[in-house]
Amino acid sequence: MPRLAVSLLSLVVSFLLSTNIAIAATPTPTTPAAVTGSPTCDLCGFCAGGNKPGNWDQCNTCLYDPNGAIIEGNYWTVAGCWSTKPELFVKSILSIVFGISGGLAFLAFIGGSIMVLTSSGDPEKLNNGKSIVVSSIFGLLLIVFSVFLLRFVGVEILRLPWFG
Repeated sequence: MPRLAVSLLSLVVSFLLSTNIAIAATPTPTTPAAVTGSPTCDLCGFCAGGNKPGNWDQCNTCLYDPNGAIIEGNYWTVAGCWSTKPELFVKSILSIVFGISGGLAFLAFIGGSIMVLTSSGDPEKLNNGKSIVVSSIFGLLLIVFSVFLLRFVGVEILRLPWFG
């Protein structure tokens, strides 16, 4: 029984090793682009002789510097330009968080205004609508001042480069 296990194990290992060698083999270039070394398509999806994608300009400024060299650490996604550099990543996250929270505060303001307008003289609905409107205004002010406070503390006091 142990001999059978050792034989099967050696068979599996030899198969895996031979498969890795086959996968690691370098294919011979057959296309003109592979022979010349110049790509026919860029990272933003524009191919020579074709039409530019709709978001090509934003993607191009995200992935390439003005000289045409690739910017390391930048990635173009559905959500826009993202970077793996900490300072740019923090900026992206903060802009998304503040944008969503500001949008929610605005929607709360609209909802509270609709409650006030449709209260039909009912004092309970009127007071609920007023409190939602006042709370959403305070929320918007809190968001604006938190952005100011984060930038002031991050740039002026701590001198963090990604808050600039």
